[in-house]
Amino acid sequence: MASSSAVAIPKLLFSRPCRRLVSTTPLRAASTSPQRRTAPAPEPAAAASTKPFSAIPGPLALPMLRHSYHVLPRIGCFHHTVGLGLLEGLRERYGDVVRLAKASRSRPALYVFDPGMMQQVYDSCVTEPPVWERSPLRQQRKRAGRNYNSVNGDETKAVWAAIRALLQDETLLTNYDTVFDEIATDTARRLGELRGTDNALNEELETEVYRWAIETIGVMLFGIRLGCLDGAIHISKTDKRTPEKTSMDDHVPDLCSLSKRSLEELTPAERMVRCSREIADGNYLVRSEHTLKTESPTFINALAAFDRHFSLTEHFLLQALRVLNKNDVKPEQVLLDKLRPLDQRLLSLAADAFLAGVDPLAHTAVSMLHQLSLHAAQQQRAHDEVRWAAAAAAVGEGAARPAAPYVAACAREAVRLHPATGGVVRRSREPLVVGGYDVPAGVDIVLAHGVTSKSEKQWGRAKAFIPERWCKEGWDPLKASKAHPLASMPFGETCPAAGVVGRMLAALAARLLDKYRVEWHGPAPNIATTGVNKLQPPFYFVLQEAC
Repeated sequence: MASSSAVAIPKLLFSRPCRRLVSTTPLRAASTSPQRRTAPAPEPAAAASTKPFSAIPGPLALPMLRHSYHVLPRIGCFHHTVGLGLLEGLRERYGDVVRLAKASRSRPALYVFDPGMMQQVYDSCVTEPPVWERSPLRQQRKRAGRNYNSVNGDETKAVWAAIRALLQDETLLTNYDTVFDEIATDTARRLGELRGTDNALNEELETEVYRWAIETIGVMLFGIRLGCLDGAIHISKTDKRTPEKTSMDDHVPDLCSLSKRSLEELTPAERMVRCSREIADGNYLVRSEHTLKTESPTFINALAAFDRHFSLTEHFLLQALRVLNKNDVKPEQVLLDKLRPLDQRLLSLAADAFLAGVDPLAHTAVSMLHQLSLHAAQQQRAHDEVRWAAAAAAVGEGAARPAAPYVAACAREAVRLHPATGGVVRRSREPLVVGGYDVPAGVDIVLAHGVTSKSEKQWGRAKAFIPERWCKEGWDPLKASKAHPLASMPFGETCPAAGVVGRMLAALAARLLDKYRVEWHGPAPNIATTGVNKLQPPFYFVLQEAC
C-alpha cells in the first residue's frame, strides 16, 4: 500500500470531469502552438445521426496480403513513401479520418489528421496509451518489484499529470535557465573541439548530442550535474576512421566511441550515455516481432540494457537525494524537492523519463541544427540577437540574462517542421464519437500530430522555415496563433516535458550561435522512423567561426 506521503503528489493534478463527447472547456497550455480563444462549440448531434465505424474511408484489405500490398514496390499505392510520408498519403487519398480494418492486425486502427477531431479524442477521457505486457521494458519493470509496483495505475497517471503541471509553471522553469545555459556552453565547447578538417564535425556528433540530452534531463529531474560532459572528447584518427555506412549496410550497427571501451574505463555518466545509445540504436522501445519474442536475442539484450539503465538511474537518484538532504535547496533542485515525498518510488518514474525523453530530445536537437544550417538569414538574425543580449547583460550590472525570443522561435519552428514523433496512439476503453463516426472500444487511434504540424490549412507556407510565426511582430496571416492549438504537438498532449523542451533547445542554439555559424556541406539527409523521426547519418555539419 502506498504511504500517505505519496498522496501529496497527485493532489497537484487539476481534476476535470470525464465526458465521452467534445468538451468546450479551454485547452491547457500543452502544445507548441499558442492558445487561442474560440467560441463555444455547438452541442454534439444526437447519437442517432452518427455514422457507423465501418463507414469511415480507408484502404481495402486483401485476404492474404491484407494492407501490405499498398506499400509493395511498383504496384502499391504508397510504395514510395515511409513514415510521415505514408501518413500524408493516407490523408490526401482518404481524408481527415482513415480506418484500417481488423484484417490487417489484431485490432482495427483509426488515423486522425484533423486537430479538432484530435481534441474530441483527448477530451473524451475514455482512451489510454496501449500497454504491451510482453515487451522487455514491461517485463523488466515487473522484476523491479516494489520500486515500480508501489506506484501504478491511476496513482501513476496522477503523478505524471502533476509533474506536467509543474513543468508548465513559468516561475519554476526560470530556475533552470542558468544551469541549462551552463550545459549548453559546455556542449558548444566540446563540439568546437570535435571539429576536424575544414571545421567539419566528425562521427561523434550524435554521441555528443546524447551527452547534452542526458545531462539536461538529468539536471531537470535531479537538480545535479551528472557529468556526461566531463572528460576529453573522442577524436578519431584519419587512418583508423571506419568506412562510411551506406544504404547497403543497414545490418551493421553504428558504434560510438564509448561502445569501443570497457565498462571499467567509463564513468557512471558515460555508462548512462552508452546504455541510452544501445537502447535507441537497438530500437528496444519499439513494438516489433523481435522485441516481443521472449526467446529472441533482441529481447534478452533489451532486458539487460534496461537493467543497466535502471541501476544507473538509481545511482544518480540516490546521489541527488544525498545532496538535497545536505544543502539548502538550489534553484535547479526545486522539482526534486517537490517530488521528494515519493522517495524511492521516484526511481521508476525517473527511469521512464530518461527512456522516453532522451532519444526524442537528442534527435530534435540534431534536426534543429539542420534547419538552422539551411537558413543563413534566420541564423544570422538569431546570432545577432544572442550577441545583443550578451552586450545588454554586460552593461546591466547584476541584471538577469536578457531573453532571446527569436532564438526560441527558431527552436519552436524547427520542432514544428520536424517533430520527434509522427503522432501518439490512444486505445479506446469505451465507445466514443470522432468526427461524426461511432468508434467502438478496443480501437487504436493514431493522432497524427506530425502531419497537422505541416498542414497548409493550419499554417500557410507550412513547409517553409519561418520563425517569425512565433514572434509578436510576425506577419499576421502566418502567425502561429492562427493555427489550431493542437496543430503542432510534437510530443503529444500528455507529455510532462512539453513545456520545458523549448527552453532546452533554445539554450543549446543560443550557445552554439554565439560562437559558430552552422553549415551543412552534403546531400539532404534521409529520415528514418523507428519510434522517433531521425535524420540518418552521416551528418555533414560544419562549424565555422562566427564573425
